Amino acid sequence: MKSLRMLDEADELCLASLLDPESLPRLTGEHRAALVAALAEASVSSDVSELECRIGIGDRITLVSPVDSRDWYKPEIVLPHDADLDADRISVLTPVGLAVLGRRTGDRVSWETPTGERLMTITAVQKHALPA
Repeated sequence: MKSLRMLDEADELCLASLLDPESLPRLTGEHRAALVAALAEASVSSDVSELECRIGIGDRITLVSPVDSRDWYKPEIVLPHDADLDADRISVLTPVGLAVLGRRTGDRVSWETPTGERLMTITAVQKHALPA
C-alpha cells in the first residue's frame, strides 16, 4: 500500500513554481499532469521529525529491488536544470523522481519504463538539508 506523500513547504513552493507557464524549462503536458497529480496527493509539513525520512529535492536515496538485493540504484533527486545522469542526479520530473517524491524509507514505489513496470523499495534517505 502506498503511503501519503509529504513535502516540506520549500519543496512544495519550488515544485508548484515549475507549473507556471512562464517558467523555464517549460513542462510537457505529460510532465505537467504527473507533477499536478503528485502535488495533489501530497501534504505539506514543517515538522522536521515528520520530514526526516521523507524524500525531497536534493536528497540522495537508495532504491533496492525486492526481488534481487544486488539490483540497487542510488540517485539524487534534483530540479530539472540540475540533472546529470552521469552523476546519478535525476530530475524530480522523471518517472522515478515523481515515484519517490514525498515518500519515506520502507515504501515500495513503482514507475513505468520502456520495458515495463519497475518496482523498488526505498531503503535509505540521505537528507540534503532540513528546514530550520
